[in-house]
Amino acid sequence: MRSYRYNPKKKIAFFIVLTLLILGLLTFLKIMLSNYTTEKASQITLAQQYIAMAQSIASGMDKIAYEKVLASRQYDRDFDSIKHYLEEYRTRINALYVYTLELDETDVAKVMVAAMSPNVNDHMIGVPCTVPPKQVNQAKNGLSYYTNVINDPTHGLYISVGVPFYSAAGKMLGVVAIDVDVNHLKEIGHEVVNSNRLILVVDILFVVLLLGVVFTVHSWYRVSLKHDLTESETMYISEMSKILQSIKAGRHDLMNHLQVMRGLMDMRMYDRANEYLKQFSSDTRMLDLSTRIKNPVLMVLFQTKWQQAHIKNIELQFEIDSDDFSRVASMDIVKIYSNLLDNAIEAVEAYKGDHPRCIRVVCKTVGSHYMFAVENPALISMKDQKYLFQRNYTTKSTEAVLRGNGLMIIKRTVDKYEGHIHFQYENEKVLIQITI
Repeated sequence: MRSYRYNPKKKIAFFIVLTLLILGLLTFLKIMLSNYTTEKASQITLAQQYIAMAQSIASGMDKIAYEKVLASRQYDRDFDSIKHYLEEYRTRINALYVYTLELDETDVAKVMVAAMSPNVNDHMIGVPCTVPPKQVNQAKNGLSYYTNVINDPTHGLYISVGVPFYSAAGKMLGVVAIDVDVNHLKEIGHEVVNSNRLILVVDILFVVLLLGVVFTVHSWYRVSLKHDLTESETMYISEMSKILQSIKAGRHDLMNHLQVMRGLMDMRMYDRANEYLKQFSSDTRMLDLSTRIKNPVLMVLFQTKWQQAHIKNIELQFEIDSDDFSRVASMDIVKIYSNLLDNAIEAVEAYKGDHPRCIRVVCKTVGSHYMFAVENPALISMKDQKYLFQRNYTTKSTEAVLRGNGLMIIKRTVDKYEGHIHFQYENEKVLIQITI
């Protein structure tokens, strides 16, 4: 069977290529959208301008003469007068056509009088117009209109606008319409796109910069994750080594005790053997922690630390709730208590004062928070108290043995849960209380 090896460089290269392709597609879509919106905005602006011109044409038209044209439908003097009037406006506003439309019960408007360029043949009165039915109905409702861009084989691209006009009596006579060449709108759109090239370049540079930031953050996250995993692995190995050492030491002590018991039994000193057995049971019991602690990781840790302290003739007193403390990851609980108890055991071992060699361990639920605390006798200077939780600071060279790196691990772990650390030193006793 062929095996495949994971290659992170190929994955990164694929991600870069995919990102560049997406970037190119988005840039192309942005250019097309910019071109479309520019043309559309120009089209609407142009239509509104020519609607205003059509309204001006309608207001100045001889309505009486036009009514006669509607009635006669002949090429007479009234027809020529209206056509001449429209032609003057067509020339002035540089339009393709300026014409009037007749509206009836259908959705098709009919051309009545039209002014057009000289190279176009004249039209028949009442010939159907190409204005779409939607715009025809708008005009019937007394509204002005403009069409979308129409592609004509003869005149190219144009739009048509129209406004209804009325007689003096308020009767709708028809529509004044204008066809406007919009071939230049394409050029306007291209000019706008060209003028926005700098913006597009800035956009591309921004995306590239953003991509760089994403890679930087990703790399930082991987380094941070690797650091945390290394830290957790180191602590795990350290605690496992301590557990093995405790087991070996406990086995060695047990063998010694059994040899003493056997000697007393061989000498038939049963009373002394009974007293020795009672003393042995009192010294080795673990305060029934196995029935009081629901978190198995925490139980194993406390048993290990109890054995380490017991070997050094240090007493551990536990105040523990029957909670599993599941809202804090087991590895994080180990980080907190392992470092606190290591510091406390070393501090008590170095302590030469009057307080008993005893460490108080608190692990309780207070309301909606967890309270983790360790209290032990120690000698700490004012300087050590001030800089205790700063990075890489340690008092290991002084009488009070505290580990700077361990305290920083505790601080990072507590900050992860947005918790609080309370430090108190009074009457040669250190209390470190953590609330999460």
